[in-house]
Amino acid sequence: MNTSSFLSKIPTVIRLALLLLLSFHATAQDFTNIKNAKPFSINGNIGVNSVFYNASGINNRQAPFSYGFSANATASLYGVVSLPFSFVWYNQQQSNFNYPTFNRFGISPKYKWITGHFGHRSMRFSEYTLNGHTFLGAGVDLTPGKFRLSAMYGKFNQNSEYDPYKADSIPRFTRRGWAVKAGYGTEKSFVDVSLLRIGDDTKNYRPPVKPTDRTPVENLAVGLTSRLSITQKLIFSFDGSVSVLTKNAGDPDLLNLKGFGSSFVKSLITFNMSSAYFTAFKTSLAYRFTDRVGAAVEYRRIDPEYQSLGAYFCNNDLAVYSFNADARLLENKLMLRGSLGIQRDNLGNTKKHTSGRTVGSLAGTYNIDQNWGVDVNYSNLSTNQRSGRSPLIDSLRLFQVNHNFTLMPRYSKVTATNSHFVMLNFSRMKLDDKNKRTAQQTETKTSIIALNYSLGFLQSRTNLTFGVNYTTLANNMYEGKMISGSLGAAKSMLKDKMSLNWTNTLMLNKVGGNDGTTFNSYLAATYRPLPKHAFSLGMNYIKNTYSNKEYAPSYNEIRGDIRYGYSF
Repeated sequence: MNTSSFLSKIPTVIRLALLLLLSFHATAQDFTNIKNAKPFSINGNIGVNSVFYNASGINNRQAPFSYGFSANATASLYGVVSLPFSFVWYNQQQSNFNYPTFNRFGISPKYKWITGHFGHRSMRFSEYTLNGHTFLGAGVDLTPGKFRLSAMYGKFNQNSEYDPYKADSIPRFTRRGWAVKAGYGTEKSFVDVSLLRIGDDTKNYRPPVKPTDRTPVENLAVGLTSRLSITQKLIFSFDGSVSVLTKNAGDPDLLNLKGFGSSFVKSLITFNMSSAYFTAFKTSLAYRFTDRVGAAVEYRRIDPEYQSLGAYFCNNDLAVYSFNADARLLENKLMLRGSLGIQRDNLGNTKKHTSGRTVGSLAGTYNIDQNWGVDVNYSNLSTNQRSGRSPLIDSLRLFQVNHNFTLMPRYSKVTATNSHFVMLNFSRMKLDDKNKRTAQQTETKTSIIALNYSLGFLQSRTNLTFGVNYTTLANNMYEGKMISGSLGAAKSMLKDKMSLNWTNTLMLNKVGGNDGTTFNSYLAATYRPLPKHAFSLGMNYIKNTYSNKEYAPSYNEIRGDIRYGYSF
């Protein structure tokens, strides 16, 4: 039965009553203390506002004057069932009323160590089996003591037919599946085994007329996830899966399938000439030398074409080695973090070229005293292609190195009357192309210098801000420069019932021989005479000027917004 046509026959009052019973939060609802919860509550806000606008030098980007009304409300039953509503109306556009419908709803009630999942839900068993894919069905998590038991069954997508008159039309089967997980331990130390089976419904399946037509897919994945504390300082973790994927369940079965686990596989999914199995896993070993020094190594390998229908996306065809370390020294004044990773693809040697990447980073924070400190970050990304099945042409070879360096000294001080905060940011980014044939088109250098200062007057509840920024970007094709400055002030008055904020920014830029100036001024005021009532005013002025009129037009633009809001 079509859900929309069925709902249209239900009276509105009954429909809203059902919605109150069937619309829930996306997170688990704990019913353990439901007897102490408030039976019914409603909160939200309503507001009316008017907007005026004027521009010269360009066409108006909105109506000169408009006014409207908006409302948001959320009804709650016992703190575990909620129903949000929203309504927006403007005189220049159609009204918009949103409320929960039967299209997507779900509930995850929880009582002590039992959590249920009903409706549109998502669960995660492991990274390479069931990993957050939304389904329509039912599931359960049981954690009695140290046991970790979970199961689910549901529909992962609905059957649809191809409509050539709709650009976003995608033909697909109804995809159903189930998954179970059994484990033992705690969040810090555990072992879990999971099994996933998802497949397209072939009840009304017809063989494809064209090779491009979709075929029914089936997937069986077995996963092992663990985190083990070998000693108090040494921790081992593993997350891996073997996934069997049948790309066309309509092909004849392989009756003579033999080998380890073949009977088990054939009892759960179709296995034929379109079937193949893939593996994916990651494992790591972390060691804490002391409370202040630690290190970890990790290896991740995912076969080409690895796929689990229980996950939306999974990178494949890669092997990654990585090393991470952290240290806190000088009585925790100095904190260091570093990492090094090596990655490559073409694990099956089926691609024409093999790409390798080396990623390194080093970050440090040094708090000299309670006022002075400095942060330093450096990262390096190197990409290098090598020949695979075919020779690699030198002019097409990708061999680049990205350098990123950031230095941020800072100063902060708070006294009984004032607060000061100063930060200088220097960033340097450079792309080195090791291929001489392409270097002239790709090598780029970017530098950023930014200084920000904030001064607060605590007794008068006033804050002043000042900032300046200088940015350059250069390569062999063009050079760009930008200088900008900002000045702002904020103040609270009338016992914090009124707040004022004024920000001004001036930006001078030069790109490709064209000079431009942008001035932006924004003024905002808010007044709250009573806790639930608020009046606000916002004014924004923009002036853009360009020396080359053909590049971009010069224009002035002003926009204002007056609003009243009531919260309940």
